[in-house]
Amino acid sequence: MQIDLDFKLQNRSDLAIKFLDNNLEDLIHLDKSKWILCALSLDAIPVTSIIAKRLQFKYDILFSEMISAPNNQECFISIVTETEETVIHTELLDSFEIGLDYIHGQSRVKYEEDILKKIYRYRKGEKLVSMKDKNILFIDDSCENNLIALAGIKTAINTGANKIAYMCGIISKEIEVLFRKEIDELFYLHSTYNYIDNQHYYVEKLKKMEEDDILPILENSENFIVNIEEKMTK
Repeated sequence: MQIDLDFKLQNRSDLAIKFLDNNLEDLIHLDKSKWILCALSLDAIPVTSIIAKRLQFKYDILFSEMISAPNNQECFISIVTETEETVIHTELLDSFEIGLDYIHGQSRVKYEEDILKKIYRYRKGEKLVSMKDKNILFIDDSCENNLIALAGIKTAINTGANKIAYMCGIISKEIEVLFRKEIDELFYLHSTYNYIDNQHYYVEKLKKMEEDDILPILENSENFIVNIEEKMTK
């Protein structure tokens, strides 16, 4: 899906509304029993919750943590998810002569010290929703770090998802070409050869979502998987 954007998006709510107004419901071949939305970060929760409410889909969050190079905390060389899937930037790994033992060790640390805390904080300790035989629509806030999306795709594949789709407002042409080879459906509003950064395409400054921003959204969302399952057990 692509529209010609000759203006910037106002904010994340504007992004969600534009997706919905451009027949997202038709494009994903609506079947509420099979589709699950999955936010790839806390920053993606606002858009995910709006779309889930409008389409009446369940949604969850895939928690992951980036792994940095030993001597450069700003250089990400790998990522680990809550299902303990890892995706490695092999070119950087080879360039820095970093062994796989380092990745495995850091993955374990990130899982135990960071990911588990997020699972208990935001999902009340519950496991990620089962993706087996489901259609998964991953929603990303930004395509600037494609390791996050690739980790989601790998997780969905290895947990038996039936169909995998990815949605992000603005993407680079390179990401578009890469992802079309990896997944079944790709949704975006604008694809460009001259991608700058995510903030460039918004009028309002994008807020980095923190715990105080996210918890009220999740607690008040009827479509968040944890709330649905709690309601079913009562």
